[in-house]
Amino acid sequence: MNLRLVASRTLLIGSVALACVTGTRWAPHSPTSMALESVGLAMLLFGAFGRVWCAVHIAGRKNKDLVAVGPFSTMRNPLYFFSMFAFTGAGLCFDSISLGALFLGVFLLTHWPTILSEEKFLRGAFGAEYDAYCARVPRFLPKMSLYVPAVEVTVGIRAFRRVLVEAGLMPLAFIAAQGIEYAHQTGLLPSLITLY
Repeated sequence: MNLRLVASRTLLIGSVALACVTGTRWAPHSPTSMALESVGLAMLLFGAFGRVWCAVHIAGRKNKDLVAVGPFSTMRNPLYFFSMFAFTGAGLCFDSISLGALFLGVFLLTHWPTILSEEKFLRGAFGAEYDAYCARVPRFLPKMSLYVPAVEVTVGIRAFRRVLVEAGLMPLAFIAAQGIEYAHQTGLLPSLITLY
């Protein structure tokens, strides 16, 4: 397992542990609480579906081909873009803007260096072709006017299956957050810190 995954999972586990002892300033089932949960779940689902969309175009081809169609025609790092939404959404599912920001910070801390490292690798592997791609396509914020649909895709089943499993597990963060919220309300878990 690479260092980014270890660091990411370690920081994420620490963040979830913090969430287990963190209460929220919003009353249960209040409009603010419900809005944060709804936005969090929507972001989790958006991140999960986005990662599957990316996998259709790149599974089994990553680092072998320069993929510049589908989501990769609108931004250079769509897998990480959608992962960022899922991370942030997971934090918001705890009814906490602060935990949403913390989860976003964990994502940026653990994934941004990887983005830069992968770009360096791709530049070395594809040279001028990658430079032209970088000049045309933004790194992280999508530019939908650049969208080029794929005419045909070849999918590596093993890599695609892994992404499907990961994407299928993402919404479980919402269920876990609801369980933790219930445990706080019933006194099963203490609320040692209160956050917005």
